[in-house]
Amino acid sequence: MRWMHTIISLAILSLSVVAKGQDSLSVAERNAAQGFNDTIDRLAPDFVLVSLCVADPTDQSQDYLGITGHAFLRLQCPTFGLDYCFSYESEKIKGQLWDYLTGKLKMGMFAIPTNEYVEDYRVWKRAVHEYRINMPADAEQRLWEQMDNHMLTENDMQMDLLKFGCTNTILRYVEKALSPAQIKYNWSEKYRTKSAMEIAEEHVENYPWTLLGFRITAGRSLSQMQSPKQKIIFPTDLLEVWSTATINGEPMLRYVGDLVEAEPVVVEKPWFTPQLCGVLFLIIIAGGIIWAII
Repeated sequence: MRWMHTIISLAILSLSVVAKGQDSLSVAERNAAQGFNDTIDRLAPDFVLVSLCVADPTDQSQDYLGITGHAFLRLQCPTFGLDYCFSYESEKIKGQLWDYLTGKLKMGMFAIPTNEYVEDYRVWKRAVHEYRINMPADAEQRLWEQMDNHMLTENDMQMDLLKFGCTNTILRYVEKALSPAQIKYNWSEKYRTKSAMEIAEEHVENYPWTLLGFRITAGRSLSQMQSPKQKIIFPTDLLEVWSTATINGEPMLRYVGDLVEAEPVVVEKPWFTPQLCGVLFLIIIAGGIIWAII
């Protein structure tokens, strides 16, 4: 199974953080204390590489849940040739709307080799952009261990796109791994003054029927999101916020390239909207009343 490969990586990487007091030890001495008979520096800045990957929004005919984009983490250990994408994946809503509304669809965290994972994006001709996250070495290792644990315990959950959305979970997991270090945010007016619903409306404005469903099914939950950080629920918003954030005085993100190159998908707003439907419905009712009176 796919997840077995990354579980093996736990033993290879020894993701336990070096205890305080061992800082002055040589690499060989530190490794020996952890049961390794080598001189590989597991606390070197490039031993583990962590990237935020953001896939462009796409048309609902390709991936309904991708109309606002998708975010996932890429974790690499070049020394041992490990390269995985950790992502929350779910059953498709298309053709299963009733099951989604009644809470029958499933989702989970999966770890998939990067080349294999991005193949769908190549087929869809959907760009995937990669940004290296500036994290201390011990935080990178904590994050890898953390993602493995999520994959083991969260591979068969009821779908909950707000609680386990691709964006807000990445934010939480990276912040947890960084602790006690903290991300310094530079909040724009967008997150200070706009509501979560207003931000959501901007992302799905060309999908008026989806927006209507969003208001019905998630409006109450979104109204409870008051802090700027709670309002980061879409991938491009996380990219926007982290692009101006810093860690220990250094920029948090650095663009390293595209895993998949493609032109942006252009989506036009349909002419038949809920508003037009409402107007037509009122006209029909008014016409019926007039006909009955006459």
